[in-house]
Amino acid sequence: MTKRFRVPAWVDHHDMMHSAWKLHQLEDIAKLRKGLSRFRATQPVVSIVIPVWNEEANLVRTLSSFAAMQVPFETELIVVNNNSTDSTAEILEALEVKTVFEPRQGIAHARLAGLRAARGIYHLCGDGDSLYPPDWIAAMVQPLVRDETITCVYGNYSFLPAGGTSRGILACYEILAECLFEMRRWKREFLNVRGANFGFRRAQGLAVKGFEMPVTRVFDNAEGSKTFVVFGEDGRMGRKLGTLGKLKLVRTHRARIWTSSRRLLRDGSLKNAFGKRIKKESVRLFEYLFGGPVKNTTDQLSPATH
Repeated sequence: MTKRFRVPAWVDHHDMMHSAWKLHQLEDIAKLRKGLSRFRATQPVVSIVIPVWNEEANLVRTLSSFAAMQVPFETELIVVNNNSTDSTAEILEALEVKTVFEPRQGIAHARLAGLRAARGIYHLCGDGDSLYPPDWIAAMVQPLVRDETITCVYGNYSFLPAGGTSRGILACYEILAECLFEMRRWKREFLNVRGANFGFRRAQGLAVKGFEMPVTRVFDNAEGSKTFVVFGEDGRMGRKLGTLGKLKLVRTHRARIWTSSRRLLRDGSLKNAFGKRIKKESVRLFEYLFGGPVKNTTDQLSPATH
């Protein structure tokens, strides 16, 4: 439990890569390129797909965490560039990362493009503003290897301190949020599947068409904006895979990722974010515990609504 209240040393190492990427020394870029070269398997067992949109401020440190990662399987890394207008493409080119360009704006389109381009048996999903622990690949893939009845694995996440917010306060927020996640696991576990940290067998993901959506979120999915969408491609994939087998939460810290708190703090303070979360989720507690018809899915949209 005490691990929750401090940032691991491995995170601090990659957080040093948070400055503008052009300021990094050439030897740093060469070292990252060498580490990432291990993700070019010609016959991959595992595919890791990361969709990005204008992530120049975070992408180098995310890729730094992959460059230092243990790679126990033949693995490919694919970054899907979803119309970035900043230096994202330049970073990917400099680090010689396999890239897919997806012109249709929206994270589901980007994830679908990555799924279709991937060749691995197992498919892991990540994000361009998160840091991944050294044993993440093994922690996420091993349950799928051991148990054919498991069709989707997902891990927890912790927030990186920002804006003067202490790590201890963020940890308390996460613990309360994970209590909610435990309640969801009764009847709505698929809602716990988050795009930054989950995986499945590629063939099953394609079979259920989980990322094929009539409407999709944009990356900056701010509630109240003209582009705000409630339908998530991650939960949809989890729900679809749940019809084929079991969802599994990988509880180990080896599968816990560390991610930006920028969206969490968008409401101005952690207190405001927590209050908003409680208000939103309290009306759904009965559904989490006792089930009922699944509402607000893209399956219920008619052609006239999208």
